[in-house]
Amino acid sequence: MTDNFHRARFAGQNQGVKPALFVDRDGTLIADPGYLSDPAGVHLLPHAARALQRFSQAGYLIVLVTNQSGVGRGYFTWEAYDAVADVLRQQLAQLGVVLDAELACGHAPGTEVSCDWRKPGPGMIKHAASTLLIDVAASVMVGDKLSDLQAGAAAGVGRLVCVSTQDGALEVGRVKAS
Repeated sequence: MTDNFHRARFAGQNQGVKPALFVDRDGTLIADPGYLSDPAGVHLLPHAARALQRFSQAGYLIVLVTNQSGVGRGYFTWEAYDAVADVLRQQLAQLGVVLDAELACGHAPGTEVSCDWRKPGPGMIKHAASTLLIDVAASVMVGDKLSDLQAGAAAGVGRLVCVSTQDGALEVGRVKAS
């Protein structure tokens, strides 16, 4: 699905049911300066690529799921998002990591649009799961915000992990309290 508020890119076809590592982008994989639209601002967080390598080697598909409300707010375009995504894919490829799928929702929070792709909705995860035949119950969701984990839980992801990078340090207490 690709329209004014959604992006979905699949690197290939799954050859059988597999688990996936669903991973948030900003604050989880890369540093989050806020509304990233400049490809020069893509900086992998320490150990993020190695974690992706390990999951990939263990047979997991790697699926990026990211809210990009900057599009809906008019802060940047999908073309700017795509330029950032291209640099992220290049940096990961240099480390031997391939993203099997990338899904993004550009809706801003609080809009009148009802969209289950925007986390905490499970839409991005469900779309990737149905397209790639993902075993959701055997999968892992990693994010730095409560909404990431809520999306994973709503989709039936078996394991939820909150990383305490940037915003995640504030969210970890909320996750444990839930």
